[in-house]
Amino acid sequence: MKPREFSGILDKERLEFRDNAELERYYEAKYGQGGYAGGCLLHGINVSQVYHDERHRSALKFLRPAAGEVILDAGCGTGSLAVRIAARCREVRAIDIAGNAFAPAHRAVANVHFRKMNVEALDFPAATFDAIVSVETLEHLINPAVALAEFHRVLNPGGRLVLTYPTVNRTAMGALQRRLGLGRRLNISEHLNEWNYDEVVAAGRAAGFVCTASEGLVFDLGAGFSWLRAKVRLLARPITRLSLAIRWFPRNSAFVTVAFRRP
Repeated sequence: MKPREFSGILDKERLEFRDNAELERYYEAKYGQGGYAGGCLLHGINVSQVYHDERHRSALKFLRPAAGEVILDAGCGTGSLAVRIAARCREVRAIDIAGNAFAPAHRAVANVHFRKMNVEALDFPAATFDAIVSVETLEHLINPAVALAEFHRVLNPGGRLVLTYPTVNRTAMGALQRRLGLGRRLNISEHLNEWNYDEVVAAGRAAGFVCTASEGLVFDLGAGFSWLRAKVRLLARPITRLSLAIRWFPRNSAFVTVAFRRP
């Protein structure tokens, strides 16, 4: 599918679902139409894909898959991250609410096992996994706290949980700009909940986890840099690279990766 110029899911009304059955139907229809292939094209840069790849690299860095481990990829989408994890561990269980999300080519990987499953109701016994990774999933859930409780239940004591989460509407720079009347707030229709970095950490702790590490992804440089990136072709790539290079301020980043441990 060809990328669309500044299109995608920004600036639409927020979606609402009565229950997980409606959520399932929506995502199966979405993947039936190509899912998230394409993305947003900016001056020849597929920004969506660049950010997606960075989130996977960051999640892998904190996950640290090891030989002999059994790992859960919760909200796996097409399975591109699951197959990367599988190269470093014994087995990956990959789940998604959309049964048609997983790419057929990834199903051929011997130690990756895909199942259609709601992350709010995991069909696994307690203490099944050595580690869990969930990339850009919690924001799409009706009850993310229930999913975190399920992660705690199925994770071995001492096991690792790695989350990535978009804080795109809740950065420090965004709040400052709104107070000054600069820029504008972007609503993302498919995001059913919206947390900042501190709220992601607090949600993990409330589920019984201990936060061990974190980093920011896509540092919010402010409305001026966003305008320059959109308007000046020669600046689009260096500004994108600069925003990705600043990892030390998760409170002002559009995405965060947070690592937890189950005591």
